[in-house]
Amino acid sequence: MNDDKVKAAQMAVELIPNQAIVGLGSGSTASIFIDLLAKKAHEEQMDITCVATSVQTSQLALGFGLKVVDIDAVDRIDVTVDGADEVDGNLNGIKGGGAALLFEKIVATNSTKNIWIVDSSKQHQRLGSYRLPVEVVKFGVHHVFNYLKTRDLKPVYRQQEDGNYLTTDSGNYIIDVDITGQEDLPQLAQDLKALTGVVEHGLFIDICDVLLVGNTGQAIYKDQLTHS
Repeated sequence: MNDDKVKAAQMAVELIPNQAIVGLGSGSTASIFIDLLAKKAHEEQMDITCVATSVQTSQLALGFGLKVVDIDAVDRIDVTVDGADEVDGNLNGIKGGGAALLFEKIVATNSTKNIWIVDSSKQHQRLGSYRLPVEVVKFGVHHVFNYLKTRDLKPVYRQQEDGNYLTTDSGNYIIDVDITGQEDLPQLAQDLKALTGVVEHGLFIDICDVLLVGNTGQAIYKDQLTHS
């Protein structure tokens, strides 16, 4: 187990109050957080209700004895804890390496606070080292793919080990694109979301409130950032 991920997850667990409704992210770092949260909840007899961002996350949390409900069964989410594939100095990020970006963004945008847990290898001055996932409905997917080629985004279908296209929990495909040549990421986010056939993309702009960096023990708060 990655010690830096464990440290970040431990930092996040300390920020979860009793009687909170907690959004649980997907991926390896989020899984460590779920394990630690369950242990704390049991030891301290905390009343925690969870909302999961993927089928895998839901099953994991239930296996640890946490209470998991459907997002529509709660009227709020107090705090969501998730990992990130890449994050910049303004706490904007790329997510979706685990193909859960749609549910992750729905939970995140309905959360009062979003905490991301990473190690410093995920921090970059600008986004683009990691390919951006775009979730697309199956019908007409090749037309979307070809449009992304015309935008010089170098699209690639995400495939499973057997060579078939990966299918998300919602039954959609993932196209990963290269955004290294894109200067205006907020505009790109709008353009992708407006494209018919695109369900969601992995650009998380102005969503993260707190970034916890495990190997440095650093907590970076969005409201304390100074923007030039």
